[in-house]
Amino acid sequence: MNSASQTATLDQTAPAYQEDRVKVTEGVDDSHVTVGEAMLDNAKMSMRDVHVHYGDTHAIKGISLDIAPNEVMAMIGPSGCGKSTFLRCLNRMNDTIDICRVNGKIQLDDQDIYDSNLDVVALRARVGMVFQKPNPFPKSIYDNVAYGPRIHGLASNKAELDDIVENSLTKSGLWDEVKDRLDTPGTGLSGGQQQRLCIARAIAVSPEVILMDEPCSALDPIATAKIEELIGELSENFTIAIVTHSMQQAARVSQRTAYFHLGKLIEVGETSAIFTNPQHKLTEDYITGRFG
Repeated sequence: MNSASQTATLDQTAPAYQEDRVKVTEGVDDSHVTVGEAMLDNAKMSMRDVHVHYGDTHAIKGISLDIAPNEVMAMIGPSGCGKSTFLRCLNRMNDTIDICRVNGKIQLDDQDIYDSNLDVVALRARVGMVFQKPNPFPKSIYDNVAYGPRIHGLASNKAELDDIVENSLTKSGLWDEVKDRLDTPGTGLSGGQQQRLCIARAIAVSPEVILMDEPCSALDPIATAKIEELIGELSENFTIAIVTHSMQQAARVSQRTAYFHLGKLIEVGETSAIFTNPQHKLTEDYITGRFG
């Protein structure tokens, strides 16, 4: 289903839900099994029985999920449901939190990303992150994009570095807007431009996966539309997982959607099916605005 059709489904006031959906109305117990097709044959990232604890708080409870190559996977659910915590597991950003423990298995292709011998810096070059609030470095536009390639040794001379910067800014839809002021501070750009600069910075090291944690929540509708269009273009070359509070945005940008609730993965499937014909009562309640 195309983006326009997906968006149109959200405007229907009385979707034809099937009567055989799973009827659960009181939260989720530890025996919950995810509804839908969570596992794939050709996964780019594969997660199995992932648990996350913050001290005594059990934030993620046994989630298993696959993300396909060049797929845009949307992760939705009410605040505090664990979707951002789960996303941060995928490039070990939770390692920076002392009280956080991650158990289970997470693989990038066939490599266990929690292997004790794995270089975490190299992992984060392969699995980049774009955060909720644009966070350009206090450097020039050029140096923001060149930072990663420099520390990873991806360019052997200035000409190669120039090419990486131009290509990254072009892919992020920012080149034409900044090509004449590359030496000016990245912090001087508008909010939407800063977020696209952060995307350019992420893709400059040629990652395989891009994680996006509510990348448009601080942006106006025009900037949001540009980022959403960019996500579609980037998915031709990258696998993308995006956490969003906007169901309309999930419908516009993703092929598959995963619904989280109280640390559990409740349901996962094709985005069009999740929004028009959810199989779990909790998913239906969230989609129709009964809670969340």
